Amino acid sequence: MLRLKDLREENGVLQKELAHAINRTRACISSWEQGKTEPSIDDLLKLADFFEVTVDCLVGRDGYFVKAMDKNDKKDLENVLLGFFRRLTEQEQFRTIGFAQALAATQERQAD
Repeated sequence: MLRLKDLREENGVLQKELAHAINRTRACISSWEQGKTEPSIDDLLKLADFFEVTVDCLVGRDGYFVKAMDKNDKKDLENVLLGFFRRLTEQEQFRTIGFAQALAATQERQAD
């Protein structure tokens, strides 16, 4: 299931704006969103880059972030977190930062 419409609406992007950004037509975007056609691999990569998400996220693959975490690669973990963070509203981003600060402070207290 392509999450294109959800991502587009979450980011306040019109079909014609997205179409222009990835060099496609508005009708093409509409067709993808309705499931009438599917984007090519190249288009999936362009869409993922545009929305700053993974292709797995874009296609609605469950548990896509778990595999990145299993790699035990700090860069992958940071990219997963950053992808989620960018999808939040500004208020949610501030709440997330506060939560992360509280977690770090708790960890530091426990280390002492």
